[in-house]
Amino acid sequence: SLSHIVLLVHAIYIPSHILASYSYFVSFFFFLMIRRPPRSTLSSSSAASDVYKRQMPVGCCPLGCLALLLSVALASVGPQIGINVDPDTAQYTILLDNQPWISSPSNFSVCVAGNKTVSLVLDSIAPASGSDAMGHWTGVAASFRTTDASSSRIVFTFSARGSFGTLSASFPDGLDTSNCGSNAEQSTRFPAFDPTQHLAPSLTFMSWAGTALGQTHGSQGLARLGQHGLDAGPVISSQLADPKRSLVWSTLDSHKIVVQTTDPDGVYTIGVSAAIPAIPRGWRHSVLLSAAYDGFTAAAYAWGDVIQKFHNTTRAGSVTLTDIGYYTDDGAYYYVWEAFGCCDPKTHAPRPWAAEEGLVLVKQDLWSRGVPVAYMQLDDWWYNGPFYFGNVKAVTDWHPSNATRLFPSSDGTLTKFQGNLGLPLQLYTPFWSDEFDPEHKYNMTESTSCKGTKLVAPNDSYRFFSDWFDLGGRIAGGSSNFAAFEIDFLDANFGGSASMFESVYAADIWYSGMAEAAAEHDLVLQYCLPSATDMLQSLKYTAVVQARASGDYVSVTDNPSQLGGSSLLMGATAMAPSKDTLWTRSVQPATYSDTKPHGDYTEQPHVELDAILATFSLGPVGISDGLGQVDTALISQAFMSSQNSTLLRPARPLSWVDSYLTNLSTASAILSDVRSTHSVTSVAGQARLVTHYVVAWMTTSTIPLSRTDLFPAPAATTVLAMRKHRISPEDHQTGCQDSAPAMSCVQFVSAENAAIAPTGGSIGNCSLSVLHEPLPNGAYFLGELSKFTHVSSERFQGIQLDPSAGPAGIRVTVTGSADQKISVTAIDPSKVVRVLQVVIPASGSVVVGI
Repeated sequence: SLSHIVLLVHAIYIPSHILASYSYFVSFFFFLMIRRPPRSTLSSSSAASDVYKRQMPVGCCPLGCLALLLSVALASVGPQIGINVDPDTAQYTILLDNQPWISSPSNFSVCVAGNKTVSLVLDSIAPASGSDAMGHWTGVAASFRTTDASSSRIVFTFSARGSFGTLSASFPDGLDTSNCGSNAEQSTRFPAFDPTQHLAPSLTFMSWAGTALGQTHGSQGLARLGQHGLDAGPVISSQLADPKRSLVWSTLDSHKIVVQTTDPDGVYTIGVSAAIPAIPRGWRHSVLLSAAYDGFTAAAYAWGDVIQKFHNTTRAGSVTLTDIGYYTDDGAYYYVWEAFGCCDPKTHAPRPWAAEEGLVLVKQDLWSRGVPVAYMQLDDWWYNGPFYFGNVKAVTDWHPSNATRLFPSSDGTLTKFQGNLGLPLQLYTPFWSDEFDPEHKYNMTESTSCKGTKLVAPNDSYRFFSDWFDLGGRIAGGSSNFAAFEIDFLDANFGGSASMFESVYAADIWYSGMAEAAAEHDLVLQYCLPSATDMLQSLKYTAVVQARASGDYVSVTDNPSQLGGSSLLMGATAMAPSKDTLWTRSVQPATYSDTKPHGDYTEQPHVELDAILATFSLGPVGISDGLGQVDTALISQAFMSSQNSTLLRPARPLSWVDSYLTNLSTASAILSDVRSTHSVTSVAGQARLVTHYVVAWMTTSTIPLSRTDLFPAPAATTVLAMRKHRISPEDHQTGCQDSAPAMSCVQFVSAENAAIAPTGGSIGNCSLSVLHEPLPNGAYFLGELSKFTHVSSERFQGIQLDPSAGPAGIRVTVTGSADQKISVTAIDPSKVVRVLQVVIPASGSVVVGI
């Protein structure tokens, strides 16, 4: 007889650059869905109609189908997952390419009716099979009974499916979990991993936790990863040596009520929140396993491909992601208005106009300076009611204030203001006060974490948010003027609502109610100050498109630094990370903020970095300069033209490179902040042309890049053309004049030997380096050197190799505004720079030869 039951598919090793190609396609196409074809012009009269248009979600187009097919292909080429299950104890071991990776402890227990250590006794192990959103599966089911009087059955099911697998716990008899603990504790513990067995002590680990995913954890060994809790995200375990295998685990469902933690014995456990009073008969929850080569970033995106397929993830299009906008959030120049009594009138003169007039003047000034913002975000200062803390309100009356300094002509709506503004609005709510809804129209739950506030209960979520979004449409002067809704302090609101834990279904019902109401109102949602589990929960919702990925902009260190880690998880879940607002110029005339309430807020120390981070985030690019203060030369590097607000973007959010994540995990002394992203252009007859972008911040020494710091990782033999982006317009083409030798324009480096020069150690020091992969004919397409994203899919919609086209042998489809002049740069196969001056015709696109 066999000593173990084994679920194992034999390993098939695929070179990393091939795997990267598959991984690239899936991640790129899931982000492509939030784009729309660029407009040729944007006039004031068209602003209130054209920019509101939504796209069909990617799942409804051929690209979405292709993405799903490639997800399946990816599952067949990563490391092969195996699961060994001991027939006597049901102790299980996860293997990658036949190598034991991590094991469970040999004993299993649950909490029953307050008894936290009820042992499980193995009844039987038998083959199992079934089907789910990822197809048919076969595996093994281990059936247990509890040793208490209830003798409840619990079944653990194991399924390995190539480079992904699932671990499931089901409860045929249900389970009494009353009095088992708080919402951050566990009543069940499956799966569980022993930190002392196999590779668990030597692997490098990383995960996400905290508000706005602000804590990107890393450790050497599972024992050091530490307790996470209710807000824990996926965990990546990785070998640093080539081929850099990685195993990722995460919840596959029930994301908001499954806790990850390290128990008192040091065992890493995943299980149902102890605040859930009962697990119903037949209920089941699952954990996803995913494997990949080439390190942390490749592993995150491979996992993301699989879990998106399971949930059939699509994201709606939104003007907040395709176009540049204007923000009034914390850190914005116009965040706080005088009517709030924030400032001493003896030391700070009042603004010369009310908000309803001043913000229209700001929009008009921006358009006149060639920054055609396409929407405006209003934070919580605009509506009636007292402050809850600082400058944050808890809603009592969500109608615009008609105070003299705010909206004195308001009729209870923003109709007149919005009519003069001519832009759609993104509106905001942080908390609902105890004084809200005095007639008790809705079932609401008092918050235990945010005293004095309450949140709608799950069973009323859809009705409440449907009414709320109806109100928002009326306030904005029509539903088409209400483009996006931002719910703030999401992690705190969720954790403080006991009704979220009344049943295993409650959290799903609450989140689904809000998302379904938004979708029915043609509205997109931003999760603000969310947790990692909110990213997973959002996978089911088309309307949820963006999430805050850092602290407020007013926090000059946390805002840019936290974005590096959180953006990796958001990118893998097709969520657009928001870095909050940004200034484009520093210094500006004195204003005020949460941290500088007395009118001495005059500067932001890294406006160039902010502009690059926002553009490369794939989230909102919401500038917030004072009237007349915008730096057009800087921010115009982010979007199409002075007549077209379309943002020019990479294919995935900028995130920390693998070397940084390794340092984070191994506690190396040097933690230089280096991040990367990439863009892609289709090449007729070829897979794609990839261009890599590397942003470094506050580095004091040369930073070597490993090949896997670029994703998708190029082949080791690839020679890249590397150029540092020049911020000043007069320097954009420096060294890259037509007919100049290539070495005056770029540096040629191998994919294994690229390096980033030191930026300097001050908070304002940063650099953007662009690394171009070659075309098959030996030419390099450098694109538009005057933009942050030199080779964006919005500007360049296809390349064709054609020896008759010109010295570089390529034809390119270029898009833009009518009569716009664009310099397009390439390096021909003989290593000579070629620059073509393109004038966009009235049709908005032209094919040119270089």
